[in-house]
Amino acid sequence: MMTESLFLGFDGGATKTTGVAIDSSRNVVAEETGGPSNFQIIGTEKASENIVATAELILTKAGADFSHIKTVYLGLTGAGRIGDADRMRDGFISYLEQRHYPVPVVKIGSDAIAALEGAFSGRPGMILISGTGSILFAKDDDERIHRVGGWGRLIGDEGSGYAIGRACLAAVSREMDGRGRKTLMSSLLKERKLIENQRTMIAAVYQDNLDIASLATIVIEAAEREDEAALEIVANAVRELTAHVRAALPKLNKAVPLALIGSVLSTDNFLSRNVKQLIKTEFPQISIQKPDHPPALGAALLALKIEGPK
Repeated sequence: MMTESLFLGFDGGATKTTGVAIDSSRNVVAEETGGPSNFQIIGTEKASENIVATAELILTKAGADFSHIKTVYLGLTGAGRIGDADRMRDGFISYLEQRHYPVPVVKIGSDAIAALEGAFSGRPGMILISGTGSILFAKDDDERIHRVGGWGRLIGDEGSGYAIGRACLAAVSREMDGRGRKTLMSSLLKERKLIENQRTMIAAVYQDNLDIASLATIVIEAAEREDEAALEIVANAVRELTAHVRAALPKLNKAVPLALIGSVLSTDNFLSRNVKQLIKTEFPQISIQKPDHPPALGAALLALKIEGPK
């Protein structure tokens, strides 16, 4: 039976929760994946239930129990605001108490902060994220966190999958009206049986909850095939994402490495290659690297910092 303390970190979102337990020397003891924990969607009780279930799997694998947990860091989607984080923390602690589990020190923050910590193993660095939304987080030598973007799809999220997908629909709608040029994106939408005409577009967007961010892949494919409208959309996204980096640099006391995260940037595609090229051209002092570790391990490293190294 294990006798030493464990530090648990969780990366939770709308589809799953990944948890990692480490010891005081940063060694990974066990990891597991469980159900979703986006408490903004499923509520704090269900999110807590899924996190605790994942923790139970981790502890079983580690040959430990809840009394071994020293600290927990929950890196969750939707926990970027203090009030929301406090609400989730209260719900999580209440759930532990209902189960008669010992309550460790618990801290809750954004999943992006956990990703930042994991990307550079706790060292200073920047992460530029473009998935459904877009945001940049950076950490300097003094452990201060700086943020650029992340204003949401209504007023921001430039360069995100959603912004790119929306621009795709706008270009296709202009073609349908005769207000804009022909675009390959229309044909690709029809091939995938997503949108065929004005009626199906309106139904898809306003009735059927079309995943607009997923259309970014269609734009990128069309751009790679030299479609003019798609090339303009990609060029704008590249400029906007690079602007996040440009805005972050004055906030830092020196150049730090950069990791690209999220479905739009983490894969090798026409857009991500252009983002890398523009950043390297404009900011040769910045090195672009792959993340050292996934966000769940980053959350565990943050849990260890709550207690402090032994």
